[in-house]
Amino acid sequence: MGRLGARRLVLFAACLGLCGARGALGASFYGESYVELNIKEVSSELSLQLRFQTSKPQGLLFLAAGKNDYCIIELLSGNIRVRLHLGAGEQVLLSEQRLHMDDLLWHSVELYYVKNNISLVIDEHYETTGQLTGGMHNLHFQHGIYIAGHGGLDVPYLEGELPNFRGCMEDVVFNQREILASLRSYPGFKKVYEVSLGCSDEFFAGEDEAINFFSSRSYVTFPEWRVRGEGLVEFAFQTGSQQALLLFQSGKEGNFVALEIVNGLLKAHVGRSKSNTQLSSFSLVNDNKWHIIRLKFTGRYLDLMVDEQGERTLLPLQSKPFVSEGPLFVGGLDNGKGEEVKKLELASVPRKSARGISFKGCLRGLEANSEKRALKNALVSKDVAAGCKLQSSDNENPFITTTENLLRSEVPLSTSVPEAGKPFPHHESSYFLSLNNLVVQEGGRALLEQRHMNVDVASEDLGIHPSQILFNIEEMPLHGFLRIDVTPAQEREEAFTMLDLGQGKVWYVHDGSEEPRDFFTFSVSSKSKKEMPLYPQGHVPYVFNITVLLVNDPPVLKLPEGNLLLLFENSKKRLTPNIIHVSDPDTDSLSLSFSVLGNFNSDAGFLENTNGPGKAITGFTHGDLRDGNIFYVHRGHRNSRILLRASDGELVSNTVVLRIMAVPWDFEVAVRTGVVVQQGGTVLITQSNLSVEVNGEPHEMETRYAITHPPQFGQIQRQGTRGEWKQVSSFSQRSIDRGRVRYHSTFQELQLENVTDHFKFKVNVEGKISEELMFPITVHWLKFILLKNVPLEVSKISRQVLNSEHLQAATEGVDVTQRELHFKLLTPPKKGKLLVGNKVLKTNSVFSQQNVADSKLSYEPQERPREDTQDTFRFLIVAKHIESKDYTFRINFEGDKTRIIVTNRGLLVKEGEGKLITKSELFAQTLDNQTFQYKITESPQHGKLKLVDFSDPLGSRDNVTTFTDQDILGERLMYVHDDSETQHDEFLLVASATGPGQVVRHLDMEHLSTEIQVAISVELKNDEKPVRMVDKAFHVVRNGQRLLTLADLCYHDPDSDFDDGQLLYTRRGIPNGDLVRASDLTQKLYQFRQDDLREGRVLFRHRGADSARFVLFVTDGVHYTSSLLEVSVSDPYVQIANNTGLVVQRGEDSSLTASNLSVTTNQDVRTDHEIEFHMLQPPKHGRVLVNHSVSHSFSQHDLQQGCVIYRHDGSGNSDIFNLTVKVKEINVDVSIYVRVYSESHRHRTQILLIKTLVVEEGKPVKLSRGRPQAVHEDNIPSEAMFTVRIPPMHGHLRKSFPEEGSLGADAKSPLIFTQQDIDDGAILYVQTAPDQQQDRFLLDVVNGFQAVNGIEILVDIVPKRIPLEVQNFTVREGGSKALLEDYLKIPNKYFEGVDCEFVLLKPPKHGYVGNSHFPRVKLMKFTRKQVNRHFSSVRSQGIGKPPPNLLFAFTLIHIKWRVIWGSATPLKKCYISPGKLPRRQLVLTTMILKHFRWKMN
Repeated sequence: MGRLGARRLVLFAACLGLCGARGALGASFYGESYVELNIKEVSSELSLQLRFQTSKPQGLLFLAAGKNDYCIIELLSGNIRVRLHLGAGEQVLLSEQRLHMDDLLWHSVELYYVKNNISLVIDEHYETTGQLTGGMHNLHFQHGIYIAGHGGLDVPYLEGELPNFRGCMEDVVFNQREILASLRSYPGFKKVYEVSLGCSDEFFAGEDEAINFFSSRSYVTFPEWRVRGEGLVEFAFQTGSQQALLLFQSGKEGNFVALEIVNGLLKAHVGRSKSNTQLSSFSLVNDNKWHIIRLKFTGRYLDLMVDEQGERTLLPLQSKPFVSEGPLFVGGLDNGKGEEVKKLELASVPRKSARGISFKGCLRGLEANSEKRALKNALVSKDVAAGCKLQSSDNENPFITTTENLLRSEVPLSTSVPEAGKPFPHHESSYFLSLNNLVVQEGGRALLEQRHMNVDVASEDLGIHPSQILFNIEEMPLHGFLRIDVTPAQEREEAFTMLDLGQGKVWYVHDGSEEPRDFFTFSVSSKSKKEMPLYPQGHVPYVFNITVLLVNDPPVLKLPEGNLLLLFENSKKRLTPNIIHVSDPDTDSLSLSFSVLGNFNSDAGFLENTNGPGKAITGFTHGDLRDGNIFYVHRGHRNSRILLRASDGELVSNTVVLRIMAVPWDFEVAVRTGVVVQQGGTVLITQSNLSVEVNGEPHEMETRYAITHPPQFGQIQRQGTRGEWKQVSSFSQRSIDRGRVRYHSTFQELQLENVTDHFKFKVNVEGKISEELMFPITVHWLKFILLKNVPLEVSKISRQVLNSEHLQAATEGVDVTQRELHFKLLTPPKKGKLLVGNKVLKTNSVFSQQNVADSKLSYEPQERPREDTQDTFRFLIVAKHIESKDYTFRINFEGDKTRIIVTNRGLLVKEGEGKLITKSELFAQTLDNQTFQYKITESPQHGKLKLVDFSDPLGSRDNVTTFTDQDILGERLMYVHDDSETQHDEFLLVASATGPGQVVRHLDMEHLSTEIQVAISVELKNDEKPVRMVDKAFHVVRNGQRLLTLADLCYHDPDSDFDDGQLLYTRRGIPNGDLVRASDLTQKLYQFRQDDLREGRVLFRHRGADSARFVLFVTDGVHYTSSLLEVSVSDPYVQIANNTGLVVQRGEDSSLTASNLSVTTNQDVRTDHEIEFHMLQPPKHGRVLVNHSVSHSFSQHDLQQGCVIYRHDGSGNSDIFNLTVKVKEINVDVSIYVRVYSESHRHRTQILLIKTLVVEEGKPVKLSRGRPQAVHEDNIPSEAMFTVRIPPMHGHLRKSFPEEGSLGADAKSPLIFTQQDIDDGAILYVQTAPDQQQDRFLLDVVNGFQAVNGIEILVDIVPKRIPLEVQNFTVREGGSKALLEDYLKIPNKYFEGVDCEFVLLKPPKHGYVGNSHFPRVKLMKFTRKQVNRHFSSVRSQGIGKPPPNLLFAFTLIHIKWRVIWGSATPLKKCYISPGKLPRRQLVLTTMILKHFRWKMN
């Protein structure tokens, strides 16, 4: 035989032993496949075992379905979830999270239910258990058993989208019944849908493996091609089809993208908003060659590229982007999507076709938005295989490839043999048996040849004749049979040889069924007697697959229940599939329709659709019949006939005759049991509680119940289409049957007696009405029981827990859990807080009995009381919206005898007055009567604390820092306000316990102290008179009028609580005009308020002289002041009040505002819109924009709003534009200068200025260099421009002219000056108002690049006369007292350190002033130093018993003041210039008269 032949024999023997191991096991489910076992299972136990392998993380494995009971086993995120409902609620079991079963390995699942115990075992090792409550339950599965899918079963417990299983499954055993033992369908018992024998290798295909579409029903669905506005898909394909659908992706709002082959050309579609944009290729693609396709679309265009040839078309503009929705279909459509796509009129999906023309050929390299899509990503597949090969040479069935079948049989595609002399590669998949699909037409036959089953080894190499290679049939085909044409002498039982295949003696004959696949299993053996060392022992089965090309059969129409339809007279009856049955195995039932060919005696009745009640129809769909929408309506004669015929869109069925017979009827209420409900609950009124029988039998006639007397303690409600429940006055039997009618107990009060409820009703059946009947309702009323209400004992400040030992409630009559039993807080505790967790409970807050049981309810006292006391809170119990009576819970406190009890109610004092502080306002105490000492840690800011002694005035003390309990109890502590305009004051103190009678507290009492903040409210007095803020002449046009505003006249009341708008003005006679109301020129104004000036209600009208003044009196209701208002009359004018120019960075914008440009006028201008600016000459290096657009005019209002912008164009260092200002008929021109600066000018301007100016009263002082100074590195002094924002109040600014050496008359109060003016000494502050100590004014500065606003300049005024403050003092009779500095005070910092003499012009009458070093020597003068050293004193002479409050006074009139040069440094700046004044003595005279009061004891 030779070495090569022996080696091939070894390979062939290995093939016989290894091939087919995987293909012979299990069944394949392709994503829409399922097996349905139509049995009714009733059992007390459950057992299930199955094995599966898949790569999908989701999918339904097993379903046992009943009306209420169910058992669901599903894959969820790669784990097993079991949902079991056996009458006592749903039980859920989950496998361990670490077990992931989407790894394409075999896994086993076992589920057992025995005696209420549930056990789930995964892979024989991992067990999860559970237990059902409520006693033993029998299993009721009325809807059957399902494997891998639910087959469209409509039950409520199949939640959401539950995808079918995709993968392989085997050994499925349910209650000792093997489900997959046979894959044959048995009508009425078992349905096997799209399931194939063996584990398909398409589940194991790699990412780069091609997809073979080999039948007219082939398609694959992938996860959604996610498109958000634009999308891209790329792939390569090979086909010979003239017409086919390649891709389809639906979108929201009816949008779609499709790619199809039409007449051998590609055509792309993008459908949006009822428009369909198409783009076709110009090269044929059905030439059985590979073509590379690229389809791309955006919001604007559609691109289609075939190989290297591209086409583009524009898409219509849309307001919304394209958004995809649903799976991506490749190669074809399923039945449901096919019906939807038919409406789009695609050439590859004609209306007469069930689901369009599928693609036949090969496709590979599919990418959607650069995401690869291969068979392992598929959701559903049908009639596809993994791998492709080129077209056969005989061109017969070019797309049936060997790859699919070889992989199913473990026979790889490659049949090459290793070269002679090389070692055998054991790891390579090189076998010798080739299997190719057999293709046969439905109901036809096909010859089985060697090209379908071939051993690729020469018989001479094996030493075996072809007649000795025997194929033994192990299992015959399911949907046909094999016919072997051999002579009787050669007759073999279910076997044939390789020679029979070669001679064309083996035929497959199809039985005409609608299954697209068939198969048979076989084994290979040899009849040769030669010994072969690796000949297999036993039979190893192989699977041979047969593809059936289905043809369209006409529907078959039957009347299963006979041709007679009985119904009641003048009623209607629903037609169902049990009455009219149609079967068409090759057409989806949704595509079938019925036609009414004749209706004999049509006046007897007609067919109607519930979607159009009352209208006779001549046709309907199978979907309407299945959904129960078709009724026969009887209206006349008792007998009639209807002729019906069915159609699948192409072929029609046989015709059947349905006879109609109507019979008389009557009805009665057969069931009226009533219902039982708990208070606050609901209960359904079902068919078993209330139903009507017609002629003693159930019926389908329209039955309505009209409520004549509604229930007293509840409502009859019906569920709407959206799931909402609403109260109704009538309902139908159909609503009862659908579980949509209920009784709702709405009575929310306690019911003391067990009363029942009911409602009365009448029944209406097709116009017949019954007598009034009653429906009883038994209510289990709710009762509350407060089991425990034990007071809480509190001895500490810490939080205390309230648990079930303190508070516990329960209910009777209604089952209420602790979580549903609530307490509603009516009144919260006053001495503490009630909390649930960390949440504070307030009035109407709610907590549950569960919170109490879990110790989450607690009470936190605010403070520990000083004595034993009690706190309470009131509550009631709430459940099911029902409330109990109210209860009280008590909290008992044990007092803390060492805790400090503070009384701090604050003080109320009148402005400038004092207030005694008593125990009711401020006090600290303890239960053990500790005494306290108080130390002031922060004194009051607007007053002082003092201790007064009314029995001994000399014992009084000001500004005390400590005091005791006795000072408060003795009413000696007083707060005195300083008469400032403040409404609030406060002081802080520390109260420390010293113990009973102790002076200082003990160390162990260190903690007995507390800090107290005492708030003081000041009741202000109206003690200030109004002050004029605007003092200038009022300008008006001759014989004209003008509003008087706050810019012309304004006062301010210093009282902080007074509204300046309420100031009242009263005017006297006006020589040259009148004040009138602006809204009524005939009404003269003699009084008006400042708010009238603000609102523009006061109008001045001129008549008479050009210049005059009139008197105005201003009052705040208490104080009066008067002033003169000067009226200046002239011709109309417009003046530029402000023109600072602009500063702009190169190439940037700068706003032109009222701070840069403003005008004044004496004309009657009511709004800023009346002041207009018109462009005379525009800028050369920029543009003026108004509201962001170029404009040649704007108003003062635009300037105020910042709407005017100068935009520089980047050229030049400066610019200018000219404007004319127009107010009514008056114009004035103005030039606006623009200075351009570069980036270097961004350095901030520094303002160098002295903090305070010092000026002698009534004298001027220069604002010399350095006070103030605006500094910038790129500036010169003349460019720094100062503008006076707020002028000084007690003086004014003047500008002097060097050439004149004096002040000009028009130089008073300049508004604008430069840094150069300051440096030249030309700007002076002149002090004018007497008896003032300080003044201030505000400046704004612009240096050409930047602006700095609000620079405050302070002015200290040195008075001409010495400001002497004298304080009264008291001396005992016959005693003496030192003259302290506080009694003779000179409160001015510029007189500090300056000595002076006090000269007595009139000595005391009843005493004298003396020197402590020279007793009994009367002094007529003394010095300030002697006062400071306490050398001077006043002595009283005994005069017997003088009258009470006798005043002894002496007057200081002449004060001699010595100023020693150099000793009074501050005054040197005010009065003395070096080199001008010699050292000399200054004598000043004061006319201030002060008295010393002496009270005799």
